[in-house]
Amino acid sequence: MRTYYLFKINDTFLNLYNNKEIYLYKMFEQIYRSSKNNIDISYRLFKQMINTYDRAKINYLLENSYMYHRYYKKINNNHYYDDGNEKTKLMLYNTYIKIKANSNMPCFLNELLNENNIFVCDFKNKDYFWLNKVMRRACIK
Repeated sequence: MRTYYLFKINDTFLNLYNNKEIYLYKMFEQIYRSSKNNIDISYRLFKQMINTYDRAKINYLLENSYMYHRYYKKINNNHYYDDGNEKTKLMLYNTYIKIKANSNMPCFLNELLNENNIFVCDFKNKDYFWLNKVMRRACIK
C-alpha cells in the first residue's frame, strides 16, 4: 500500500527547486516528521512553500471524470475507486491531497495533471517526483 502526499508548490519554491527535487523532498520530510515542539516553525515553512487547493474545483473534476464508473464513489471530500485490481482512496484537504493506493500509479493522478506544480511525496518509501514529469514519461512509454 502506497501513501502519496500531493503538494501544490508555489512559484517561488518551484523556481528554486524545480531540478533539485531531493532538497524539496527533504524539507517536506522534515516537516512531516517534525515534533510537537517544532510544529509552529514547520507550519510556517510549509505555508510558505505551498499554494492551497481549490477543493470545489478538484471535487467537481473528479466527480465528472468518474461519474459513470461503477467502481467510483465520493463521500464529502473523499474519493474512492475499487475495481478489484486497484483500490484507491483520495482525501482532499486545503493544503494537500493524500492518496492511499495499492498501485504505484493510482487512477486519480491522471485527473490531477491539469493542476500546476504538483510535487508528490511518499515518505514511507522515500519516493518523490513532479507529477507532470512522471505522468508525461508514463504516457510516452
